[in-house]
Amino acid sequence: MGLSFRSVIAAIAAFVALPALGFHSGGVGACSGCHETHPTQATGPSLLRVDNPTDLCLQCHETGNGNSWGTHPLSPGPLYGGGQFVFLLEDNLNDGPGGNDPLNWIPGHQAGHNVVSIAHGTDADPDFLMSPGGSYPSSNLHCTSCHDPHGRGGHFRLLYGDDFPEAQVNGEVFTYTRPAPEAVGIALDGPEESDVNHTAYLSGTSEWCSNCHALYHDGSGTGLEHPSGEILDSDIIDMYDNYRGTGFLDGDGTQAYLATVPIEFPGSTTTFRGPTPMTARVTCLSCHRAHASSGPRSGRWDFNIATWVEEGVLSGSYAIPNPYDATAGPAQGRLCEKCHGQNVPE
Repeated sequence: MGLSFRSVIAAIAAFVALPALGFHSGGVGACSGCHETHPTQATGPSLLRVDNPTDLCLQCHETGNGNSWGTHPLSPGPLYGGGQFVFLLEDNLNDGPGGNDPLNWIPGHQAGHNVVSIAHGTDADPDFLMSPGGSYPSSNLHCTSCHDPHGRGGHFRLLYGDDFPEAQVNGEVFTYTRPAPEAVGIALDGPEESDVNHTAYLSGTSEWCSNCHALYHDGSGTGLEHPSGEILDSDIIDMYDNYRGTGFLDGDGTQAYLATVPIEFPGSTTTFRGPTPMTARVTCLSCHRAHASSGPRSGRWDFNIATWVEEGVLSGSYAIPNPYDATAGPAQGRLCEKCHGQNVPE
């Protein structure tokens, strides 16, 4: 028996009423946003509509939702946690001693992860052929090296995990052996990151970074020994809670959390301020941004300066905002002090 006209209209109406599939949902309806149907229409690998994966991502995420690239190295736009790749275009990041001497310049490619972008003219990292401590080829580093464009695992920020382990970029297949981290993010079209609006890191952050970087800070041949992914001891927690800037150790812990030096613990929230629980851990992202920063080596602060009055001066680069401007002001030291106090080893 054929369908009546009324039943056909009802079926069409029900279909139209269904919610549209969004990008990264894994649904067929989203494919055409990134891929062409026929090889003769595609310009990039995997039938991509543009030349490479990073440039495709930036069509939506450049300066709008998420502001992943940023607008200009000196005026990057709102920060949402990961930092902006636009700092890769800087000519000098060195605000340390002698930083204005061209012989001592720290070029922009040391600002963070060197994603390859044809549109913006960023190339593979010239200093590292492979990820430091690991084996991911720098020549194939794209947004989709870390983020699964199809969102198959449903993980935080679409990060790859060991359940959907293979990231394939420009023919390079990389196997993720660590789970995606557990975290809760802030809205990428709302207020920028702050101490009361920040990513809540719950677990697994440093472990996930080790997919590409191994245990980079374990001291094995790097000269950069520092715990990562380890529970903070009680002295560190006390310092984190009491510290309110260089020379100010009068905090009561209730306003301790600093988005510029984030910590990780189960049960964290995007509005958490303190006190710091005994389960808190230091992670790679306590000191580094995931994308890039105007501090060398993707630093959340400039590791080369002694006090904040030096920030952005010799290099002429973007001055990272001083989170303790209201207390220590320009005398604020490096934010290693947040955990270690003013007796920070050189």
